[in-house]
Amino acid sequence: MIAPDKSLRIHQYTFSGELFSKGFPEGGGPCRCSSACCEGGVYVDLHERDVIMAHQGIIAREMDETQNNDPSSWFEEQVEDDPDFASGQRVGTQVINDKCAFLDKEGRCAIQLAAINAGMHRWALKPLFCVLYPIEISNGTVGFDDMLQEEHSCCTIGSTFITPLFAGCKEELVHLVGEDGFAIMEAHYETLHESEKQR
Repeated sequence: MIAPDKSLRIHQYTFSGELFSKGFPEGGGPCRCSSACCEGGVYVDLHERDVIMAHQGIIAREMDETQNNDPSSWFEEQVEDDPDFASGQRVGTQVINDKCAFLDKEGRCAIQLAAINAGMHRWALKPLFCVLYPIEISNGTVGFDDMLQEEHSCCTIGSTFITPLFAGCKEELVHLVGEDGFAIMEAHYETLHESEKQR
């Protein structure tokens, strides 16, 4: 078993050891997403909010009757300082009908649907923290958000696994640090794995 304290530094981020020492059981992982993480609203960077508002027309068109397609209802007014966000500030999305303003009745994100239907990459307009979950960035450390641990298989990890956490979230981590950054993670995992086999 890989020691849980074997962290890794890539660019400005420290990657927690749990990305390599824990993982998903067979049938688990983000590919089985339940959208439960979105229900309470999410925090977005101020620049991300501005990008969303600049595309409000195509996003509003993707909303159903359980959502409010008036852009003035989408975000909270209060802005908070947070160094983990690129601008140093964040703002929350509003909760409408007990779910994030952008979540439709089928658990789909109107922001992502709008990007896809406009011919963009599916994450072109989507806030970083929404893309990454269940990966989180806290105080400069990239790790696992345990908010839904043991509640949903898509967001539950353990020390016995089929797929290590970092590999199960490959697309999300490539989005954060690129293919080269992910290759460093793969090499780090292999080194740790070989080290454990030799013990």
